[in-house]
Amino acid sequence: MRFGVLGLIWSDWSDVTYELVAMARELGFRGLGAHLTVPASTITDDTAGRVRSAAADNGLELFQLWAPYPSIVSRDEDLRRRGVEEARAIMRLAARMGVPAGGVRPTSHNPRGDWWPHPDNHTAATEDILVRSISEILETAVDVGVGVVLETHHLSPLDSAERVRRVIERTDPARVKVNIDPANFVDGIRTAFDPAPMIDHMFDVLGEYCATTHVKDVYLEDRFVVHVSEAVPGTGIMDLDTVLRRTAALPDGWAIVEHLPVSQIALAKRHLTERALALGIDIR
Repeated sequence: MRFGVLGLIWSDWSDVTYELVAMARELGFRGLGAHLTVPASTITDDTAGRVRSAAADNGLELFQLWAPYPSIVSRDEDLRRRGVEEARAIMRLAARMGVPAGGVRPTSHNPRGDWWPHPDNHTAATEDILVRSISEILETAVDVGVGVVLETHHLSPLDSAERVRRVIERTDPARVKVNIDPANFVDGIRTAFDPAPMIDHMFDVLGEYCATTHVKDVYLEDRFVVHVSEAVPGTGIMDLDTVLRRTAALPDGWAIVEHLPVSQIALAKRHLTERALALGIDIR
């Protein structure tokens, strides 16, 4: 199993330097993903080359690229097409940089954000729109020789392991993979207090299509209704041992730390390394 990190590069990339990326190497990560806060179509060759060099010079693999785009499940066809075009730009940028995969978020019908809830996110009609959009994005991915990796959440149109698998198999299982993220499927107190069955189910259904595993912790806030919040791995109630065991059992398991302030990445990596070693997992 290898450890990677998402979140160290999360900007318009103007701040990416050898020294910034060196933190990942010094903490023992083998690779990192790169997020953009601006459309991928705006990134110049000079900027792309600088980010690629910062990773390569530190001996790190850039394994995924992510960038913003409009909703690809919108019923507004013009908006959906703009989303698809910007997602296609991610694939072209990945190819320019020698990155093997571009990330695709399922977005949402909620106009306030890609991950916010909306009842229409869970309909068969929305699944059909999503399949259409991913298929169009795939046309570019295939042309430039990169893969597509999906991000998922129980509030999104990719709301269950079964739906994720179905969407993959309706598009191109050879090219479309998924980031398994158990924290994104903690949907209430029963799952939060006993997450192992949910974790095992996700890996049973999606393991053969897994690109990486996002290893995050969660806690329940003391509020009147259930509020699930993310936490530094090792400080919450997620069954991280099961997550690490199932990831290590994959043919090429990547355990990815994400969604943390830079100041907390070292703490997360130290705890996860200790747990992996205690479980007898071989870390490459």
